[in-house]
Amino acid sequence: MFLKKMKDPAFWEKVRTDKTYAPTLAAMKELYEKECNDPIVELPYTVAADFALSGDRVTGEAFYFKRRRMLSISAVLSMIYPDEKSYFNKMQDYLFAVCNEYSWEIPAHIPNMVDYIPDDIDLFAAETGYCLSEIYAILEDRLDPLIKTRIKMEVERRIILPFSNFERRFWWLGVRSNWASVCAGSVAAAFMYLFPERFYEVKPRIDQAIQNFLASYRESGYCYEGISYWEYGFGFFVTYAQMLYDFTNGKENLFDNEKVKAIATFPQKAFLSGSALVSFSDGMTEGTLSRGLFHFLAHQYPEDVIPVPQPDFSPINYGGRWNLGIRGFAWFDPSTEKISETLTDYSKDAEWLIYRTPRFGFAAKGGTNWEAHNHNDVASFIFATGGKQVFADIGAGEYTRQYFQEEFRYQYFNPSSRSHSVPILFGNYQKTGGNYRANGTVYDGKSMTFDFASAYDITQVKGLQRTFAPNESGVTITDEITYAEGVTPKKGDFTERFALLVEPRVQGNRIFAGDAVATFTGADAPTISVETVGRHNNLGDPYPVYLVDFPVTGTKFTLRIEPKTK
Repeated sequence: MFLKKMKDPAFWEKVRTDKTYAPTLAAMKELYEKECNDPIVELPYTVAADFALSGDRVTGEAFYFKRRRMLSISAVLSMIYPDEKSYFNKMQDYLFAVCNEYSWEIPAHIPNMVDYIPDDIDLFAAETGYCLSEIYAILEDRLDPLIKTRIKMEVERRIILPFSNFERRFWWLGVRSNWASVCAGSVAAAFMYLFPERFYEVKPRIDQAIQNFLASYRESGYCYEGISYWEYGFGFFVTYAQMLYDFTNGKENLFDNEKVKAIATFPQKAFLSGSALVSFSDGMTEGTLSRGLFHFLAHQYPEDVIPVPQPDFSPINYGGRWNLGIRGFAWFDPSTEKISETLTDYSKDAEWLIYRTPRFGFAAKGGTNWEAHNHNDVASFIFATGGKQVFADIGAGEYTRQYFQEEFRYQYFNPSSRSHSVPILFGNYQKTGGNYRANGTVYDGKSMTFDFASAYDITQVKGLQRTFAPNESGVTITDEITYAEGVTPKKGDFTERFALLVEPRVQGNRIFAGDAVATFTGADAPTISVETVGRHNNLGDPYPVYLVDFPVTGTKFTLRIEPKTK
């Protein structure tokens, strides 16, 4: 059982002494010295109120998430090194500070700050309740009485009582997205840890949300929201399912489900080359995922889940995701890791094709322009080699209020088709909505083909067929256009656009970019422009995206991409 393991001094002795954990311990101590010695700063009113005025999320959330990251670091170090009083004292300072916060929600999730009563439950209020409850449960014998009282009082006030009021309608109970599992799983944990006698009163509401979360996935287990949202939403589902199994002494096993097993296999398909990831929708172009989560799922489904070897894990990310952070230790078992360099996988319901070899990885999608965390990206693709995306799907942009408002979202570069490797037709980019989609998608075991003229909805074009044909040496992308009767296109009416994260160099009919080389036919020499893009949640400096635009000379264009010969 998880809780028993976390309370076992012998386990933490192993963490302290086993060389396998040494890089992680060093990284955590470095983080502690870098950030935990700073004074605990309250969120200034002017910063909290700024979101309502400007839509800026970055400044205020930096305060919020740093505090939780520091709490997570100091709490884990308190468990690893129980004799180091400084870690424990700092953790209690952060626990007290979080209990004193005006709100556990972030401003972006509060509809009206003026009339706000801080007892609503968003993603991060729920996570906070989870984190405090689990720390309480693990360290109950060591926490000061006042800290224990404050934790129980604040979790009850902000989580338990509002959720126990069945007249309160939390919108996320009925949605098919990561919100359902994160919120419901976190709320359930607070009940199970601090008020277990009341859990079964609210369990029907938890069950409703969990089933809605699972319904957000198709039978193939693919996550339209991207791999980072898989880790977030499914990670909370897994931690809840494990807790429920323990709480019911094995009577309720949510892992005994074919769809859950399919979802568990998604991340092993999402790594294309090194740390380069499939980044459709608001995904990340590269990164690592929770190895502890991978290892746990490999034990649940040993014949199906193949954890991908990654660099030494750091259990604390920018947001201080507590549940997977602590389970990075509890579930860590590198013996489950295997090498799976070759893969061909097609999802009929998601209309994604993923193809991986030891030298490169490729992903392509059909689908619609009305998906979770939607981008206007029908026919987008990724070619990664040398551990990097070269022909890229740049994924999530900087989250602001307007980024999630439909009337503004597609004015942003990232979610618009301007940032994707898809054509521009008569000056038009793809449109937003479920009718703007790929039609007649077919995968025959060798190539994926569909028509996506409807993604543009313009009268000049009758058909636009794209074919992706990967093989061991590279990928061929072929586009064939059919113009409407009476239309005589001029140069530039059919422009092929490709987005790259590596600066390209054109030489004749070839493009050299990083560890990839591409050969094109059916177009004049391309023009290259650069768009500077801010990183998701401001995590790093802005970066360049290279846009390569080919004026097509006829009705057929072909691009062959291969990894550079070493």
